[in-house]
Amino acid sequence: MTALSIVLLVVAVLAVAGTIIALAAWAKAKERATRAEAVNRDLSEQLSHAYELPHVASRLGVPNRVAMVYNPSKPASEQALPLVSQACALFGLDAPRLYETDPDDSGLLAVQQAVTDGAELVIVAGGDGTVRAAAKVLVNTAVQMAIIPTGTGNLLARNLELPINDVQACTYIAFNGQVRPIDVISLDMVHEDDSRHAYVSTVIAGAGFDAEIMHSTSDRLKAAAGWLAYTEAGMRKLRGKRHSVAVTTADGETKRVRVRSAMIANCGILTGGINMIPEAVIDDGLLDVALLDPRNLVDWIQVASSVIIPKRKSQRVTTFALRNCKLVFEEPLVAQIDGDPIPKTKEIVANTIPRSLQIRVPAAQTPTAQVSTEQAASLPPGGDR
Repeated sequence: MTALSIVLLVVAVLAVAGTIIALAAWAKAKERATRAEAVNRDLSEQLSHAYELPHVASRLGVPNRVAMVYNPSKPASEQALPLVSQACALFGLDAPRLYETDPDDSGLLAVQQAVTDGAELVIVAGGDGTVRAAAKVLVNTAVQMAIIPTGTGNLLARNLELPINDVQACTYIAFNGQVRPIDVISLDMVHEDDSRHAYVSTVIAGAGFDAEIMHSTSDRLKAAAGWLAYTEAGMRKLRGKRHSVAVTTADGETKRVRVRSAMIANCGILTGGINMIPEAVIDDGLLDVALLDPRNLVDWIQVASSVIIPKRKSQRVTTFALRNCKLVFEEPLVAQIDGDPIPKTKEIVANTIPRSLQIRVPAAQTPTAQVSTEQAASLPPGGDR
């Protein structure tokens, strides 16, 4: 065999091998394309079938127009933005309208603008101040509120058993949860300078020891230690004087008492899972007044044990439930609403607004609710779809 023949034979073998490789690559590419087409077709069928976009949204009671009010300084808010947008897309809803909060009003103007623009569901990504601002706007309206807690205390979220520090799960609840009407407490307060302001509370408002903790807790320490920062301030404020307060109940009866703290509660769970006022129920149409009167270390231990140990009462804590009340302090006291400090206060008039705020909460674990959840076109509680 000549050299030329050998070269031609090698070229022929290489050509055949190249052809075989090319055909195999083409067949593999075609197989991948066919598989991708099948996956896309199956996915489309699943979307139209299992999701039935607007139909499922309607079944789960998800409003058509969604707004998101968020604090842009919170990393959790940035995480929530794409999740909320994705959930709206999966439900076949318009993209959510986005509103940033203003540090000067904690989101009050943002929520008002969202409602003016026609929002039917306002998702609030923020702390207790932003949640309270939203509640003030949305009370006694049909507009629903969902909460993605991003603050330090997140008190209302805790009382509603929302998953704290889980943005994905809270986004899931915003679209797949159920609506629960809760009470709101309206507060008419007269401050030290005789100015009068109207507030709302969804958790606990108070004056005295509890407010002293809120006023004296370092923002830097809160950023570093979270809710544990409040314990440091609490230890510093244990020693202090009692204050005289006149409590007027709905029947007009007035009683003057001396206390370290006077609180008006819609619900009782605080940071750390502490149930400060177990009697308070968030949708019973009543507010609960709690008067704390510990006089020494032993009394404080009794108060602490009554909070930590269920059904154990302390003689230094007096509670009673009613629809409205009036507190008049002998001297102006530092005050707080839902964990946010406010100026010194001389007088508080509180009224319950029963079942006036529509909140989206985790769906009840019933067979019907579970079926709806399985069919939902939203994010899974533990991760991306």
